[in-house]
Amino acid sequence: QSYFYPALGLTWLMHNSFQLPEVISFAKLRGSYTYVGNEVPFNRVNPQHTINAGGGINRNTQTPFTDLTPELITSMEIGTDLRFFTGRLGFDFTYYHITSNDQFLSLPAPSGSGYTTYFVNAGEIVNKGVEITLNAIPVQTGNFQWNTALNASRNINEVVEIHPDLARIGMGGGESVSIQFEAGGSMGDLYASAFMRENYDENADPGELYTGRIVVSDEGMPRKTQDRQFMGNVEPDWSLGWNNTMSFGNFGATVLFTGGFGGIVISQTEAMLDGYGVSKRTGDARDAGGLEVDAVTDDGSAVSSVDPDTWFLATGDRNGIMEYYVYDRTNI
Repeated sequence: QSYFYPALGLTWLMHNSFQLPEVISFAKLRGSYTYVGNEVPFNRVNPQHTINAGGGINRNTQTPFTDLTPELITSMEIGTDLRFFTGRLGFDFTYYHITSNDQFLSLPAPSGSGYTTYFVNAGEIVNKGVEITLNAIPVQTGNFQWNTALNASRNINEVVEIHPDLARIGMGGGESVSIQFEAGGSMGDLYASAFMRENYDENADPGELYTGRIVVSDEGMPRKTQDRQFMGNVEPDWSLGWNNTMSFGNFGATVLFTGGFGGIVISQTEAMLDGYGVSKRTGDARDAGGLEVDAVTDDGSAVSSVDPDTWFLATGDRNGIMEYYVYDRTNI
């Protein structure tokens, strides 16, 4: 069997079509539309029993996937490439919109069916974004040339829908942290254990879960929410790059700066150091005679200081309150 996925691309060199101002030495408009098929993995349509290394038979527990369709990815891209002063200055702009449909998903088979797993084609994921590049040759002499290029890009990911039987899809993690997504979220959404707060509502939207004072026990130990809560997305809002190449005769050197702005990260290393009481933070708290907090007990009594040992035993652990260790991922 086969499936058809066409592609179309168009380019217009405007400087060949009509007279442009002398400062513009090159002008191009481009656009493309592609429709790409991606087949499902091997041995899914009619899976067979297998023989293991010891000579025994591993019985297949997967329902045959007889109604499969290919994953289809539709991409649209438009852009322009402009060059000025006979190529000494250039500008490139691209906008793209990519939609993925009918992803290959695994689901638990109904009890009593004789299988443990079945597969479906479902879901829709959208990626859209822009990329801008500004390049120039600031210096060009007989033996020396300096080329520089500044690049900025932004991608927005949206999970439009997944299968009705799947509330959320996990992408890895462990202990008190996981990467997962659901309909309306984004790939790269990070969930972690969080502080219980005085106005906590497990049915509220994620943005409503983190206001109010932290709830602590009478001994000063912070309470943890029952389920992992949404912390943010690990992907940067913007990515920047600045590349400089300098050549002199037969010698050259390149200097590259890269930056990611936005996104979050969790430090489990820091949590474990706190849990063992060997971090600077825990030492400073012990020296100060207590850790300053804005908390409240179950009966409504305000708490402004807690015992560091009690606090960090709750936060600094493999299964501790990882909200305490969420940071802005921005770096250059």
